[in-house]
Amino acid sequence: MDTKEKKTTILRLVIFCILAYLPLYVITPILNNMCGELIYSESRNEYTNMVNYIYGFFFMFTPSLAQVITRLFTKEGFKNAYLRLNLKGNIRYYVASIVVKLMADFAIIFLIWAIFIDGISFRITFLTGDWQAKAYYFFFYLGRSILIIFLPAFGEEWGWRGDMMPKLMKLMPKSLAIIVGGIIWGLWHAPLTISGHNFGTDYKFYPWLGILFMCTFCILLNAFLTFLTERTKSVYPAAFCHAVNNGMGAMLLLRIFAVPTALYKMPYVPNIVLCLVRLPILAIIALVSYLLLIRKEKEK
Repeated sequence: MDTKEKKTTILRLVIFCILAYLPLYVITPILNNMCGELIYSESRNEYTNMVNYIYGFFFMFTPSLAQVITRLFTKEGFKNAYLRLNLKGNIRYYVASIVVKLMADFAIIFLIWAIFIDGISFRITFLTGDWQAKAYYFFFYLGRSILIIFLPAFGEEWGWRGDMMPKLMKLMPKSLAIIVGGIIWGLWHAPLTISGHNFGTDYKFYPWLGILFMCTFCILLNAFLTFLTERTKSVYPAAFCHAVNNGMGAMLLLRIFAVPTALYKMPYVPNIVLCLVRLPILAIIALVSYLLLIRKEKEK
């Protein structure tokens, strides 16, 4: 990459980040003030619930909107915008985008059982009960995630993985690009984290610990999502994975598959602690994704 192209790429990244960040950093505090409470607090009223539901749908489109404006303003065009399906030879990555995330969440609920559910065996906790009902709820929520949450998930992924990450990987090594991209993505969530999103507010060092955990989580997930996007040259597998991540999650799977007796025995655990349980599993997926991502490059 020559100096002129490098400067142009940096300029496009800066414009993109400013445009992606501005709506959340400006609108979120205004909504908190309008509602008279944090919009993602646990003790919110019906009006706040309506506000955060609508806001939660639309704010996910800001990275894509930022990308479109940046591409038009800088005359980049949409030639390499990762919008093709590219299904030929890549079906396995589409399947992996859903299956790997679900396998990770099942591994996480096993850890949650091992750490927090005391006195009830794994067989009784998960392998008993009405399996027909469990299967129904599992496929219902999985289908809901893919059908309903896919569109806003695409709104994020087209911006982060379809635009930001390819540019970062032109400017720096892939390992550093994944870290930098994950931090940018994590800090983008900061106004939401401050408002109680994901972790609530009942933890020590609020909100700084939540922001740190969000950046860590985003770095790890960024490795897998970038791997899917780069291997397929398409943003859709990452969007499917993002939809499943937002719509399912280990705690929902725990409520579906664990018997009520086990759930009653589980003590209250702050979300920030549950996030800590997730990190080892996500770290393994991130490492494998990164090694697979650079393998082709080394072969060349």
